[in-house]
Amino acid sequence: MVQGNTAKIIRYMLRNTEKLGYNINQIAKSVNISAGSSFKILKDLEINKLVIAQAVGNAVYYALDLKNPETHKLCELLLLEEKRSLKGYPKLYSESIQHFDKAELIILFGSVLTKKEFNDVDVLFMTDKVKEVNAFCLELSKLRTKPVVPLIIKKKDLVAELKNKKEAILSIVKNCVVLKGESAFVEVIKYAKR
Repeated sequence: MVQGNTAKIIRYMLRNTEKLGYNINQIAKSVNISAGSSFKILKDLEINKLVIAQAVGNAVYYALDLKNPETHKLCELLLLEEKRSLKGYPKLYSESIQHFDKAELIILFGSVLTKKEFNDVDVLFMTDKVKEVNAFCLELSKLRTKPVVPLIIKKKDLVAELKNKKEAILSIVKNCVVLKGESAFVEVIKYAKR
C-alpha cells in the first residue's frame, strides 16, 4: 500500500478542494511533516503523473491529477483503507449503514468519529431517495443506542456546495469516512475542482 506520509499528502489534497492546489509549505504544515519530506514526496508523485505542478509567482502549487485513472484508483484505495481502520462505535454503525443500496455515496461524519461520547450518528447520503433513506435511518435508530441522522443531498447539489465553498460541506468532506461509493466521492471532488 501507500507509505504513511505519501498517503497523508494524497488524502489532504483529495479532501481540500482548492482548484489551484497547495504549495509545499501549506501541505507540509497541514499534514505535520517537514517541507523537505513534503517536497520529495510531491516530486515523486509529479514524476509518476499523480499530481500536477503549477508555478504561480515564486511558488509551485500541487494538485492531484484526478483525470489520471491511476490517481483516481489510488484515492479510492486510500478511502477504503480509512473505512477498514474504523474501530468501536464508528465501525459498528458503518457495518450496518454501508449496506443501504439506494445511495451512490454514503459518508460517516461528525462526533461519532471524534468523541467517545456522542449524541447521534451523522451520515451523508448522496441520493434522491429521501423516503427510503429516512425509513432506513429510522429503522436502524430503533436497533442501535444512538439515532442515525441523515443528510440527504443530490450529486449536483453536493458538487455545487463544494464549488461555492459552503463551510458545513467542506468540513464534512475534510473530516469524514466514506462508507460506500469511493469512486463517487472522488468524482464529486473532481467536478468540484473544475
